[in-house]
Amino acid sequence: MPAVSDNSPLLWLSKVGKLTLLRDLFDEILIPEDVYKEAVERGLQEGFSDALVIKEGLDQGWIKVSVLDENEKNLCQAIVRHAFEIHMGEAQATVLARKKGALLLMDESSGRAFAEAWGLKVKGVLYVVMTALRCDLLDNVEARETMLALVRKGFRIEPKLLARIIREIDTYKRECK
Repeated sequence: MPAVSDNSPLLWLSKVGKLTLLRDLFDEILIPEDVYKEAVERGLQEGFSDALVIKEGLDQGWIKVSVLDENEKNLCQAIVRHAFEIHMGEAQATVLARKKGALLLMDESSGRAFAEAWGLKVKGVLYVVMTALRCDLLDNVEARETMLALVRKGFRIEPKLLARIIREIDTYKRECK
C-alpha cells in the first residue's frame, strides 16, 4: 500500500536514521514536487545530511515524485491562498493523497486538520514509530530511543503525550505465535 508524505515525516525520520521504516511499512512513498524541492533540492543546497538520505530513497526507487496536473496545481494554489497556515507542500500532499486514495503522512496540525476535513486518513511520525514497533521492525529499546532522539533533534510533542508513548513502548509485549 503506498502512502503520500509531506516534508516533515521525511525530515524527522531522516534526522534520527529511521527513514527506511517508511520503505518497510509501505510499498512506496509518493511525494509531490514541492515536497521534493523543499526536502531534497533546498536541503542539498543548504548542506543538510537528511536531504542526502531522502535522495537515496529516491535513487533506490521506493520514494517517488508524483507530478500533479494543471487543475490539481491550480487547486493547490487556491488552497494556499485561502486556507490559513497551509503551505504549498502540504496542499500538494493533500491533493495527491486524495487523488491516490492513500494514507497521508503529515505532522503539522493545521495541515492535518485541513486534510482530515477532506476525509483523508492522516498519520504522522509517532504512528510510524509505533507501527514499526508493532510490526517487529523496531524492538522496545529501539522505539524508545527513536522517540527520545526525535525530541533531542527538536521534534515538538506535548510532554504528557511523550510520557504516555514511552510508557506504551516500555510495556509493549509481543505475543509469541
